Amino acid sequence: MQEHGFFKIEIIKQTLSVEYFDAWNIETALRYCAEFKYLAEKINNNPWACLLDLSQWELGILEMMDEVRKLNEWTNINNQKYEAVVCRLSLQKWLMASTHRALTNVEIRFFDNRKEAQDWLNSVI
Repeated sequence: MQEHGFFKIEIIKQTLSVEYFDAWNIETALRYCAEFKYLAEKINNNPWACLLDLSQWELGILEMMDEVRKLNEWTNINNQKYEAVVCRLSLQKWLMASTHRALTNVEIRFFDNRKEAQDWLNSVI
């Protein structure tokens, strides 16, 4: 099946900066998890952070949540220490919180805008 929705990921120092767009299907989620892990492996030799910007995301199918949980389990044991989440919908926050249970070694904060999230990450990493 063809992917629906998309994302942008970039490495900025010791931070993976991610923007989510549109509604995702499982194909997009699988590619996201693979690319995220590939890029995280480039910086996980030291503590690292993640900035997730969900402000333009329209959610995804439930099957993708298992993949995101697996990815979070991997990041939790691969030196991720901080995560800043920008979200506008309470449902987005609830979905992220449900997948974040695996992140026992990661400090997570939710923000209303990207600047606040980036400022916090700059203060801790």
